[in-house]
Order: sequence, then structure tokens, then C-alpha cells
Amino acid sequence: MGQLEQRLLALPGLHQDCLHHVLSTSRRRNPTKVSGSRRRDHLNLSALDARNDLIPVLTSWSGLVAERLGVAAPYRSVRHLTDFLTLHLAWLTTQSAAADFADEIEGLHTELLRAIDPDAGDHGPPVTPCVVDACTGTIDASPKNAGKPGTKSISCSAGHSWETREWLTLRHLMDRRRKDAA
Repeated sequence: MGQLEQRLLALPGLHQDCLHHVLSTSRRRNPTKVSGSRRRDHLNLSALDARNDLIPVLTSWSGLVAERLGVAAPYRSVRHLTDFLTLHLAWLTTQSAAADFADEIEGLHTELLRAIDPDAGDHGPPVTPCVVDACTGTIDASPKNAGKPGTKSISCSAGHSWETREWLTLRHLMDRRRKDAA
């Protein structure tokens, strides 16, 4: 139970750290621009996915515990959910689903660590299918200069584009498409 508890207690801090890695250059930007150097601004989809995966999984397990023990479910924040699960960890680890719980917590912990570690597999931004119906293009998560100075956009290889501020809406469309495909 020691390692599982440590992983569970680490999730809120990792969740917060992931926020700082959503735009991967936010911590790695060199303030001195060298002529000809290339900026590699891109959204870190791993960080977004890791953050988005956390609350539904913790909520699901907290709901199970609350239902079975007849207690009130916690507020839907990473801190409240992990505190609640830690409080009921001894009970939870005696249940038939204990191995599944441990696997999911380990998976979340690993996913968050990989999203935060800037040197782990730095292969550039991921590419994903476009969310526009019937479009066969792919979206590259590297923001590029849009028409106006200082404005960035994310685009699909077929020509669709979104301003960087629209990315969260775009992520919801991508998640919905992924669920529909499953």
C-alpha cells in the first residue's frame, strides 16, 4: 500500500506541474534570441491529455467508494478526490477491483510524469486527424504565425485553422470524435 499511497498523493502536484507544460516552451524559452534560431512553440498534447484524464478516473473511483461506504462523494477537484481516496485507501485495497485501481493510479502517475519531463521522447508535436467532418487532413499542434503579428493558429493539412485560444474547444471535438470511433 505504500507505493500506491505515494502515487496517489503525488497526483495533485503532478496535475499542477502539467499545467506549466501545456505550452512546451513556457519553461524552456531562452530569453536571448540568436539570429536564425528556431522557436519550437507547440502545445504539449501529452500534458493536456494527462490533465484531462485525471479527474474522470478519480471521480469514478471516488463514486464507487462513496456508494459502497454510504458516504458523501468529494468535490470534483484533484486535491479533494485524492484526499478522499487516500482516506479510504485501506478499504479500497481490500476490494476485488483493487488491482484495477492500483493499475489506473500507476498509469495516471506515469502519464503525468511523461508529460512533464521535457526530455522524454522530444519528437516534436503530435499529429492527429482533423475534426472537421469528412476532412482527411491532419492537425499539427505547432502554432504558426497567423495573418496578424503576434497571432498564432493551429491548422490542418487540408487548410482548416484555429487560433491558439480555440485549442481547448478543438480538444473537446477531438475527444468526442475519439469516443464516437470507439
